Amino acid sequence: MSSQAGPALTHPLRQPTFLRLWAASFFTEVTRWGLLIAVPLYALSLTGSALITSTVAMLGLLPSLVLTPLAGIFADRWNPARFLAGLAITRAVLLLPLLLVQDTRHLWILYLVAAAEAGLTAMFESVKNALLPTVVAPAQLVTANATISLNSNLGRLVGSPLGGLMLTWAGINGVVAAVVAPLVLTVPLVMTISGTRSASPPPGPGTAFWRESVAGLRTIWASGRLRAVTIVVSLMSVAQGMFVILFLLFVTDLLGGGESEAGLLRGVQAVGGLIGGALAGVIARRLNMNQFVSHGLMIFALISLVIWNSALLTTALWVYVGLFILAGAPGVWIMAGWLSVVQRATPADLRGRVMSSFLALSDGLQALGMLLAGVLVGFIPTLGLLDLQAAILFLASVLAWRTLTGDRADVPAEVVQPSEESRPA
Repeated sequence: MSSQAGPALTHPLRQPTFLRLWAASFFTEVTRWGLLIAVPLYALSLTGSALITSTVAMLGLLPSLVLTPLAGIFADRWNPARFLAGLAITRAVLLLPLLLVQDTRHLWILYLVAAAEAGLTAMFESVKNALLPTVVAPAQLVTANATISLNSNLGRLVGSPLGGLMLTWAGINGVVAAVVAPLVLTVPLVMTISGTRSASPPPGPGTAFWRESVAGLRTIWASGRLRAVTIVVSLMSVAQGMFVILFLLFVTDLLGGGESEAGLLRGVQAVGGLIGGALAGVIARRLNMNQFVSHGLMIFALISLVIWNSALLTTALWVYVGLFILAGAPGVWIMAGWLSVVQRATPADLRGRVMSSFLALSDGLQALGMLLAGVLVGFIPTLGLLDLQAAILFLASVLAWRTLTGDRADVPAEVVQPSEESRPA
């Protein structure tokens, strides 16, 4: 039975509170993608070193392992909307030292800014996901999560060319101006989100920090639903990490392409993500949030198998453009589904810590997947490793189907209600 409510519920974007949160998320993604393109390119222009460039790029993954657990604690103790505003302001201020980077002597500034930016963005994502259930009705979670997930694709389409063009036309100073502006716009958007408050009273003086930090892990362990999601997300993350490395080998070794072909295929996935997000509301009326995860993973695994093995038949680029567009759609559904399951299965005063635990786990296992692919590539043919990556996704879909059954198990007794402003008309 579907978990979605009847036609009386309006789309979340028609609710002012959610619209402001969505817009703040969009501006954050524009900044993130702009920097993901501009900062490594600037490092390459200064040094000519691919190793240094990849080091700058890798710094985008590691800080979240430390900072997202902190974000979870703060989100559960402070007003999350104000916390998001504080993160946006901090990000804007910490980007300003990039203005000092003029040659290789200042690369250490580039490293520090890249690490800080990545960590603060991960914190923003964690707090945003914890805040979302307080601004929409429980039956709208899947649609709301899918709509917000669109921002990664929209941010890529807007932010990527913005970062590259500003670096070309105005240098690093232009990049800083272009990415700080969206962050400044984020502040009033999140500050005006009403109906949010600190989910829990401040901890007493005897409360040990380490107990706060592991509360999310204890909550996950105590819930059968959350333990099941942990296994599914872990497999997905390993597969995604493998993809990051193997995709480049697929383009170069199996398709005979280069950088332009790789960029095109990764870019068109955003088109598929936009289509998947647009269809999410319709699909959510027919599938519950658990089916969103299992069905999405199954479709994603099958499309992946078709993509990888089509290289045995053709290397025509237009074929893969179409397939990669298709692959973008289930990615949005998977993300919307598992986030909704976690949000519904977690008590309101622990959402920040639980969400941060999941995001830190995902980042850590993506790094493991990258390492695994790098080690195995010398022993197993590229196509065999790509099929292994798809098989891991298939296994995750089967486990999601078998373990995330039912629709109401492990849902906390107290479900946070949306504020009056965000209630559907």
